[in-house]
Amino acid sequence: MVKYSLLFLLFGLMVRPACAQLKFLIEDFEGLKPNSSSLGQSGLYRYGNCSVRTDLRNGGLGVYNGRQVLSVTKMDAGAFGGWGKGITFFVELDAASDFFNFYVLQTKATESQLRVTLQEDDNEDSQYNKDQDDSWDFSVSIPASSSWQLISLPLSSFSDVSPGGDGKFNVSYQTGKLLGVLFNFVDEKKVPVRHEMAFDFLCISKGKLPHNVSLFDPPSAETNEFCALGAWSYGEGNMASFVDIARTFEKQFPTGDAKLGIVHFFQPFGKEEGSSSLYPSADRINKVIDAGYLPMITLENHFVSTGSMLQPNLYSILEGHFDSFFGYWCHLIKEVKGPVLLRILHEFNGDWYSWCTANNDRNPELVARTFRYIYKIFEQNQVKNVHFIWCPNSMSVPQEKWNDMLSAYPGDDYVDFVGLDIYNGSGAKSDQWRSFRKEGIQNYFVLREKFPNKPIFICESASRNRKVSEQGQSKADWIRETAVALKTDMAGIRLYTWFNQGDAFDLQKDAAARDAFYTNFFKDSYFKFGVQGIRQLIR
Repeated sequence: MVKYSLLFLLFGLMVRPACAQLKFLIEDFEGLKPNSSSLGQSGLYRYGNCSVRTDLRNGGLGVYNGRQVLSVTKMDAGAFGGWGKGITFFVELDAASDFFNFYVLQTKATESQLRVTLQEDDNEDSQYNKDQDDSWDFSVSIPASSSWQLISLPLSSFSDVSPGGDGKFNVSYQTGKLLGVLFNFVDEKKVPVRHEMAFDFLCISKGKLPHNVSLFDPPSAETNEFCALGAWSYGEGNMASFVDIARTFEKQFPTGDAKLGIVHFFQPFGKEEGSSSLYPSADRINKVIDAGYLPMITLENHFVSTGSMLQPNLYSILEGHFDSFFGYWCHLIKEVKGPVLLRILHEFNGDWYSWCTANNDRNPELVARTFRYIYKIFEQNQVKNVHFIWCPNSMSVPQEKWNDMLSAYPGDDYVDFVGLDIYNGSGAKSDQWRSFRKEGIQNYFVLREKFPNKPIFICESASRNRKVSEQGQSKADWIRETAVALKTDMAGIRLYTWFNQGDAFDLQKDAAARDAFYTNFFKDSYFKFGVQGIRQLIR
């Protein structure tokens, strides 16, 4: 295994001109049912003489391609009314440099006064209490306008109005959650006034979002930015026909020049402890390389079993009980005729694998130690062609400070690439529909900030199909918005890998989604660097 210094060329590939950076998307309203006022499941609420409903956008924002907004009406009767969004998330905010932003459209030709409130969780009970938590206010005048306006408010100008709390704006991954945001209509003259407004794209940015200049413009050609494409497919992968994962995926599309760069597949230890292993042969992996692709292997430290056998955890790995499995993998990968991307302990900040922090005494340092332990086995076996990926999930589940992904980072010397898995509707808790940006932008920002010299890979990603009873953003729309995000405010991502498995995610099950992928990925030159771009990063 060889550690590669990232030269000026790589630095040029990853660094964009200095500008504001989107860091947390509070709400874009894309996942909500259209023309609906029943929004409690999404954390939206209204109070006083105020009504809310989702609506299609009237006119373009110019900087964001989403289609749905929140229409808010403050009634004539009475001077009290507003709406809010519950959040309850750990997010790293810096009052000295961050801005709270939203787009607004005045549908009545009158000026409106809004009091914007951010609530934080000082006593760490995940609910707001004015006697124990801080509440930060900013009053802003919204001028009458027939077009959308971007409102950017510096967090440094918010004032603490709560009698409780510690008087410090200390929302972070370790000291407090962002509980919610409220918009209260202020009628200082106590004269009943009817307000009609539309809101969209509530977000936090590092630096002020630029007015009249699109934050979401694609990077210029001079930056040499790109995003390679990869895929996993259940049928071919489970049959160990790894090269056919790419070929079958590509055959869905009406052109012969649509070629992936990465073939992704999963390999557990074996069927069950003590029985036959599931290690692929080096020849099968070499066929992937001979066909012009790069293999990305997710090594799953568990056994495939229908019984109730005890699965390996981080303690048992660190105690050396599975050194022989890792040793066999070292032998196997040394026989491969090219580079292998190896992902271990993936999605450790979830609660669904035996190696997750949640299932190992809630101790993220165990994840980091185990990652280093496995790495050193490969190093001791002098495996020169393996490149390690450290890959959290896009959101930590559960949202607790002990589950902070950064606390599980093994160190720069042990990680070649950092990754994210970003899904819309994966797992049992998949009722809410989330856009790609909303699901992934927070941890993308953290990875860019904390590890600027590590290329970022999206190792797994997909959107479920809409249920028959649902309306709103379609799977095809989700895919289009994903492509836009990857070229703009998430342009530091160097690999996007589609998880083509099951009825929910398989593109063959939805012709519109398949066409959207073809048009927005395969036909867009930004995604055509394929294997050459990734090879450039690991040379």
